[in-house]
Amino acid sequence: MTTSDGDAADPTVGVHRALATAARQVYRHPLPMVAISVGWVLASLPLVTIGPATLGAYGAVRSVRENGRVDREAVRETLAAHWLDSVLFSGLLVVFPAIAVLYLGQYAATGDPLSGVFGAVGFYLAYHAWVVFALAFVSLADGADAVDAVTGGYRWSVENPVATVLVGIVTGTLLLASAVLTIALPLVFPALAAAFHTELVASTDDSSDGEETDATEATVSKERPIAGDGRKNDVSTTSGR
Repeated sequence: MTTSDGDAADPTVGVHRALATAARQVYRHPLPMVAISVGWVLASLPLVTIGPATLGAYGAVRSVRENGRVDREAVRETLAAHWLDSVLFSGLLVVFPAIAVLYLGQYAATGDPLSGVFGAVGFYLAYHAWVVFALAFVSLADGADAVDAVTGGYRWSVENPVATVLVGIVTGTLLLASAVLTIALPLVFPALAAAFHTELVASTDDSSDGEETDATEATVSKERPIAGDGRKNDVSTTSGR
């Protein structure tokens, strides 16, 4: 998927476009997407398997995006390479919400303002971490190592704070809308959320590639001599003599 210069300048446009593209993916490939969602729900039931289940879902969505079907071999290879990283990611995702709940509970019980501040900070960190690790899961599914996946997600979130907030709001809205529809929660939401995050990372990568290409072309243009300049200079030198 390619993006225009306007998308690169305004990441919020990329967020909306990623959501629209993800919805089209679900509409065009309903059976594999439903299978991904149900598979994620079942695989996540033991709770400790949420990380690998999430990684598998992102890998499956990526294969549907590229091939129109779930490539089971590619998903197995992704899980074999990064299952431990995914467990680590899911564990870290629990830390900040736990801190927020702990301090907010203490604030509710005692009225201690410091506990309220720590709770609010923990809530913000939890929100930020969820966005960063969602993008990191996409990068893991694309074959990046754990460090590059997390640093890439964090760098994007810092460079695009408004879009980061918007990603969390959109994902939360999809969750609430699916919960209201009841059956859509296990059948649609996991695959739709994974597709949304996957499209967002893909659009960001395409924008970066486009900027690098433009910079390279500009450099080549500056270094390339204008046709006739060399001859004109030789003539001028000869005339000067």
